Amino acid sequence: MFRFIAGYFAANPHVHAVYGDRIVINEKDFEIGRWILPDHSPGALKWFDYVPQETLYWTREAWELAGESLDESLKFAMDWDFLLRLTEKRAQINHVSRFLGLFRVHQQQKTISQISELGFQEMRELRRRALGYQPTRLQFLANIATYLIRARWREISVTMKIIKKVN
Repeated sequence: MFRFIAGYFAANPHVHAVYGDRIVINEKDFEIGRWILPDHSPGALKWFDYVPQETLYWTREAWELAGESLDESLKFAMDWDFLLRLTEKRAQINHVSRFLGLFRVHQQQKTISQISELGFQEMRELRRRALGYQPTRLQFLANIATYLIRARWREISVTMKIIKKVN
């Protein structure tokens, strides 16, 4: 995988960060889902963090553009904050149609244990900062709908290609 990432950056020197699709596994290493994403959307990224952080790689230039730091005051959404800072600097962020990471679901993980008490609060604040206002729930849902439809369409397309290859 690292060879692929290094090759991708070498072939695309204008790209600052790249991420891919993820496979979701359970505590026993069984696959329980997949995130198959469409192309990157800087507009959608302002509304919600859809980038699987375990699949994200960036260049030194990206690190420098983002201020050479992660906001350690954030306990849940520091990766989204980093991506938003890159977006503010007009960094080139690309999605590649390749599985680049595994995400393990278990009861003790931060995503499950802290999302309601801390995660939603941090996400609301980052969204407010990125948009310049606090959107209503209806505005939020309306603005993420297009991206979610594109994601579902891509997932169906990829699945159909796999089925055709098997048959």
